[in-house]
Amino acid sequence: MDDSQHQRKRAALWVALFLLLASSLAIPLFLVHEPPLLDYPNHLARTFILDHLHDPAFHFSDYYRADWKPYPYVLWDILMVPLQQFLPVETAGKLMLAFAWVLLPVSVAWFLWQANRSEMKLAVLGCALSYYSLFLWGFVAYQLGVSFCFLMLGTWLWYRRQPSVTRAVLFASITFATYFAHLEGFASAAIILVLYEANSFQWSEALRLAGFLAPPSLLFLWARPGLSETHTVEWRPFAEKLLTLYTVPGVAYDDVTARIVLGGSLLCFLLAVVRNRELRVNRRWLVTALLFFAVFLLLPYAWGETFDLDVRLVPPFCLLGLAVFRVGQRANWIALIAIALVALRVFDIAGGFRSEAEKSPRMDRAIEHIDRNARVFPLVDTCSDDDPLDDYYIHYWAYAVIRRGAISPYLFDVPGQTPMRITDALYRPLGYWDHCYDDEPDWQLVSADYDYVWSYGSRRYQDHLEQVAEKVFAEGPMVLYRVRK
Repeated sequence: MDDSQHQRKRAALWVALFLLLASSLAIPLFLVHEPPLLDYPNHLARTFILDHLHDPAFHFSDYYRADWKPYPYVLWDILMVPLQQFLPVETAGKLMLAFAWVLLPVSVAWFLWQANRSEMKLAVLGCALSYYSLFLWGFVAYQLGVSFCFLMLGTWLWYRRQPSVTRAVLFASITFATYFAHLEGFASAAIILVLYEANSFQWSEALRLAGFLAPPSLLFLWARPGLSETHTVEWRPFAEKLLTLYTVPGVAYDDVTARIVLGGSLLCFLLAVVRNRELRVNRRWLVTALLFFAVFLLLPYAWGETFDLDVRLVPPFCLLGLAVFRVGQRANWIALIAIALVALRVFDIAGGFRSEAEKSPRMDRAIEHIDRNARVFPLVDTCSDDDPLDDYYIHYWAYAVIRRGAISPYLFDVPGQTPMRITDALYRPLGYWDHCYDDEPDWQLVSADYDYVWSYGSRRYQDHLEQVAEKVFAEGPMVLYRVRK
């Protein structure tokens, strides 16, 4: 076997190992029946309603309507509705979650193939960094957005290296797909590419890029997602913003695991740069990464009804750093450390999922006590639990929409973002969205508009609630009340 054949064989083994590691990220999803992801049940219920909006077995059309327009964030719904023609919605949802989780490191590998080809082994770090807090919070559209962000970055580099009509069409298609996946996925890719072209002073390339970015940008100006009711801007304290550089990518169910992930990531960085005679720095990507970090520092926490704007740049920033360094032979050691980190993180997330899923059976049993097509008022109190990884149950009631055809006005309805509008003005006190009811709901209005009260957490209003409703199920913090009519 000559040297070139030996190298090809080694490369093939690394590719196989990388794909195995990327696929292993989905393992925790299939160890539990309901993935304990915070917002996920709410998104899943919306896609179920959109698919069954005019099904006579449900009453959805009396309370909701479809709003299919070229909004950002709708790719999740666009993919989920046709999947339900072949699969139950909960199975389709799991497959979409697995697809989104595996797609991210594969997209990063595609980007590195174009931006830093000699260091493809660093793509293994993309697997280790794919578990981050925003996806564990159930931000399913965002995960798709970050994946398409790196597809978009890699495809632009591929196109500009050898422009052609075919490559231009593919890049334009991925650009629109990124926009429809998630606005900040598109914004991250657009900002990175603009900064990359600007710091090379190749204005012809920058103008050509602007031609591709203009149509989705104009769609954003038309949709104005999350800005229909409020335009206020909120800022995150600077120290807290910097802390997210650790808490977002290093999230874990176990504190020791979180510290090991941080230590392992720092060790990879030190191996790359300390006394490494083979170290080469791609100055263009370094400048781009630093300027992108400055954008992160300047970005607010919230604008209108869209929150966590700044922290959504943390995963793209961390993954972008893989294009900056060429580390030579030390890439082998970095890849080995990354493999160990991936194994540790899969073990941690799998254990965390199974532990959190122990709360699910009692909520499943409560759902079985809800009459079909009933109206459900969720009273979920998390005042004593401020860790989003532990209070995934906030939206668990949404499974009743799927399994019992339940109606609730607390499904996500954000004009310019979600393709479903709530049309019936059922009583909605604000406490649910704060996850802590400082002001007691008006129980007379609740009894007039709802058939059941789904109570999880604090029972501080139990005495007043029992004046209008009776318990039909109680187990631990889960109590289901039927409203007296």
